[in-house]
Amino acid sequence: MSTAANSLAMMLVSLILSSCVQGQDYQRPPVDVPDGWSRMTNTTDTSISSNHQPEAEWWKTFQNEELSGLIERALQQNHDVKRALARVLEGRASVMSAAAGLYPQMNLSSSYSNIAVSKNTLAGLGLATGRQPGSQVFATPGTSFDLWNSALDLRWEMDFWGRIRRGREAAVADAQAIEQDARAVALTLVSDVGQSYFRIRELDEQLDIAKRTLTFRQEYLEIIQKRASAGLASELDVKRTEVLVAEAAGRLPDLARTRSVESHRLEVLTGMSPGSLDLHSKPLRAVVIQPNIPVGLPSQLLERRPDILQAEAALVASNARIGQARAYFFPTLSITGQGGLQSVEFSNWFTGNSLNYSIGPSIILPIFQGGTNLARLDSAESRHVQMLENYQQTILQAFREVADLLTSLSARAEQLARQRDQLAAALDAVRLADVRYRKGLVNYLDVLDAQRTALAAETQLVLIERTRLTDMVGLFKALGGGWAPSPTRNPT
Repeated sequence: MSTAANSLAMMLVSLILSSCVQGQDYQRPPVDVPDGWSRMTNTTDTSISSNHQPEAEWWKTFQNEELSGLIERALQQNHDVKRALARVLEGRASVMSAAAGLYPQMNLSSSYSNIAVSKNTLAGLGLATGRQPGSQVFATPGTSFDLWNSALDLRWEMDFWGRIRRGREAAVADAQAIEQDARAVALTLVSDVGQSYFRIRELDEQLDIAKRTLTFRQEYLEIIQKRASAGLASELDVKRTEVLVAEAAGRLPDLARTRSVESHRLEVLTGMSPGSLDLHSKPLRAVVIQPNIPVGLPSQLLERRPDILQAEAALVASNARIGQARAYFFPTLSITGQGGLQSVEFSNWFTGNSLNYSIGPSIILPIFQGGTNLARLDSAESRHVQMLENYQQTILQAFREVADLLTSLSARAEQLARQRDQLAAALDAVRLADVRYRKGLVNYLDVLDAQRTALAAETQLVLIERTRLTDMVGLFKALGGGWAPSPTRNPT
């Protein structure tokens, strides 16, 4: 019967303690989330799917082993990622520090003193000056003696108003914000590696186009020179072709320089020294496919994007600190004690008669703090308002980024189809202009114009293909891809 009564008493005490915790528990604020993306984008791109979310390793949808290897190496070797992970460990240590106040604090001390009491005093006079009772206070005036002391100090603050628990709650939220920041760093890194890789492959294709253009113009120069020797072409046609040859040759060094600079950027992203990565030339269209993109639903964005989760964690922390600030207005109840062994002779130090102790409760009631507690509460409430507005703004910004990229991808798909038609028509025009020039039906300016149009169309096609791929990478990043969300998540 007594066991049941003790259990009931403990439950009542726990209930009372929990009901005295200051501040309100966190509740996610209402957010206006659309049902789908179509209302924000007004697109019907069939490559966009809302039925599934992006995979954790979304870069594998491009089906490029070289790209996957570079991203995996970057996640392991990049120094920004390593620094972010170190900050995660720092945040977790802060949680342990914040929770330490919930437990008793004990310290063990040991000392030896040789004490000489003044002859011109009275026994117990030290009590009148506020000294704690002890051997020296009550010793006979004029005596001297040794004092061996060992003591265990105890202090345990009873967190009746939840000040320490709210502080721990805030520390946990801060640690979660740091973890989300680390995920954002990794997600940005994956995006940067993908975009840099696609840029290098675009430059490879532009170099290939430039080399083919140079070869074509050199061959055409030989034809023009032979026709000029036979009197079928003018010297002006020869000089115009030489200008085109020099123009095509001049593009090669600049494209090679740009590729080297982008390669250096990719090497640093993957934790390598510039010049240590050997990427053989491969045209963009030969190494990368353009995959379908599962975007999920707008509501799922709140559970995936690191910046949204980070903003929410900061909101949770600010809410907890309001309760922590309110708790400072109430009394602090603690249990303090000291116990140990004390003796004037070393031989008797560790005997039972040397035992001494004191233990009991203490209470501190704040009467006048000069407005410190009010200022602390006002600061916490203002901080909470700031974090709430930041959370709402982060969500709106996330929706805008996704909507912008979906719109861009839809437009890029149509632009890509039109550009391919333009390139096919431009190549036909080059072929027809060449045939008609050889038959003497048009002058050489028509051939030059057709060649320039075809070169510009092919270069623009490569640029659009690379831009669409980088938009896809940006969309995966905007959707919070690159990590697997946990099945359940409690922000507190």
